Formats: sequence, C-alpha cells, structure tokens
Amino acid sequence: MTKAKRTGGSTGRRKITQADVARHAGVSTGIVSSVINGRDYGSIRVSDATRDRVRQSVRELGYVPNIAARNLARGSNRLVGVFTYQPIFPLESRDFYYEFLIGIEEEAERAGYNLLLVTGSKDEHQERSIFAGGLNSLQLADGSVLIGVNESAGELARLTDEAYPFVFVGHREIPGIDLSYVAADYFGGTSAIVTGLAGRGHRRIALVQSAQGFEGIPGRRAGFRAARTALGLSSEEAPVITLGVPAGDIETDEVAADVPALLARIARQGITALIVEVSTDAAEIRQAAVASGLDVPGDLALVGLSGTPEQPQVSDLAEIHIPRREMGQEAVRLLLRLLAEPESAPLRSTLDCGLRPGVTL
Repeated sequence: MTKAKRTGGSTGRRKITQADVARHAGVSTGIVSSVINGRDYGSIRVSDATRDRVRQSVRELGYVPNIAARNLARGSNRLVGVFTYQPIFPLESRDFYYEFLIGIEEEAERAGYNLLLVTGSKDEHQERSIFAGGLNSLQLADGSVLIGVNESAGELARLTDEAYPFVFVGHREIPGIDLSYVAADYFGGTSAIVTGLAGRGHRRIALVQSAQGFEGIPGRRAGFRAARTALGLSSEEAPVITLGVPAGDIETDEVAADVPALLARIARQGITALIVEVSTDAAEIRQAAVASGLDVPGDLALVGLSGTPEQPQVSDLAEIHIPRREMGQEAVRLLLRLLAEPESAPLRSTLDCGLRPGVTL
C-alpha cells in the first residue's frame, strides 16, 4: 500500500492571501487592503484603474476576504447582538416576541449588519444572564438589542457602567440608570380607544383591569382615566372595574369577583362597552356574555388591551395594535445612533399604538 506524502503540514489548496493578490496585481498589500475594505488609509490614494486591476486579480485568484479581519479594519465587527431574558428565542409567529425579532433583523440587514443571537449565556440556575461566568457575553457585538421581561436591573446597571451600547425594547425606568429604549404609547393608544368608543355613541364605558396591583404594561390605566376626564365622563359613567380579588393596593372604582359578577354589574349600570386590560379575559367575557343572551357587539362592545393577535382565543377580537415590528426596527436605528454618537445616550423613542378591528367592535 502506498502512503500519501504530507507536504507543508496541510492538505488541499493553499488559501489565497492579500499578499498573493498584491503580487498578481503588481501593487502593495496596503493598496489591496484599501480596495477590499473600501476605504483609504493615510496617504494611500487608489486610482480607478488600479482599483479595477486589484478587483480583477481578486476574481482570477478566487480570493475570499476574512470577514473578521475586514470588519476589524473598519473599526467594527458589523454585528448587532440580540439578547432575551425569555427562556428561548421566538421560533414561530405565535410568540409575542416574534415580530420584534423580525423588525430587528430587517433593520440590521438594511444597515449592513449581521445578527448575533446570544443563546448560551446562562447562570448556575440555567436562567439567561448577560454576565454568566462574570464576563459580558455581548462583547463580540458592537452593541445589542435586549428584549423580554424579568430583566436584571443589576446587569443593566453594569452594562451602563461599562458604557456598553444597548437598547431595550419596551419602556424601562430603573432608578439610577439612564436606559435607551423604544416603547409603545399605551397611554395614547388606550385614550384613543376610549375616544373612539364615545364617537360611536357609547356613553357608558368601563375599563376592566387585572387584580394585580402592579401594572405590567404601564400607561393603559392612566390613558383610560385621562380620556374619560377629557370626555367629561364621571367614574360612574366610565368606571375602572377590577376583575378578581385585588392583590394588594390597587386604584379602582369597583370590584367584580368574577365574570358573572362583572356582567351583572354592567347590566345594572347600563354599560355598553368594555375595554379589557387582559385580552384573554375579554375572550372569556365575550363567551359568557353570548351564553347569557347578549349580542356582541350589538349589546356589548369589547376591546382588548394585550395586543396579542397570535393567541387563537383572541384572534378575532378588537384589540390595541402594538407596533412590534416597527419597534424592533427602531431599536436597531437607535443602537446605530449610539454607536456613531456615544455621547447622545440615552436615546428613547415611543411609537404610536393603533386599533386592530375585530368582530367585537
């Protein structure tokens, strides 16, 4: 049996280098680097003819640039990091965060950046952590977009202290930290829904809020109250009703223990429209209302405030529209501004919410 002889410690075709291109084109490696990276270096100025000759050599030799080295020469990795505090990145359209990720990808592509999904950074409890192992797992990216709930205030503070560029998708106010974020205008969106219902002739409109004292999505309750004041409606004509047993202190006008109690209350008060904080509660209210003989929306109009059309039980309900795709795009735009102008931090942007029509309105 004949043994193959090894030569030079490697097999296969030798990788073409910039030095090879320079020799082939009859120019210096500095000129080759300038042409490949699309920029001038110091005193190096390249004529169009020389540039064409270098590009011809690149094609003839089959030279493939080293992306990492090319980006380093540009002073950037051309990478936008994406980190989520959710257990897993959104994989299908029914995930609430899916549209955010689509928007992030679209804008990064437009700007000529690649995405780096940081998926393996977990602490000893197997929960996502930016600083798992003590190191910033986002450092490979020029800057990052953060999404998800249950974020770590300590980690965000550390990122800020390190002057690492990042933008959070969602309104975040953390004491002592000036965060850059893109948010949805839930206040204005909810207020517009109340005004729209009044324009349709409804004079008794109620907000049905969660029994949780903490408002997970800020602005909706305040938006309702501001709209009823602007319309001259009293708390009797436009009450805030808490559905369920309140958990701790919560600002409310009335309490309904469950959905049947809620329907009995609105019947007594002549309420013809409900704006429901949790859209799945709106679906339950709709089912119970129809079962009791009410026509929806003829007798009772319903609008949800979760903005989750991907959930099957609320897919045909009228709902507030959260501009998730646009928010993802805006987050990347803000991040690129931070990269270009670090002194501009914090950058914040709030996008308008609309109304998604449905059969309950």
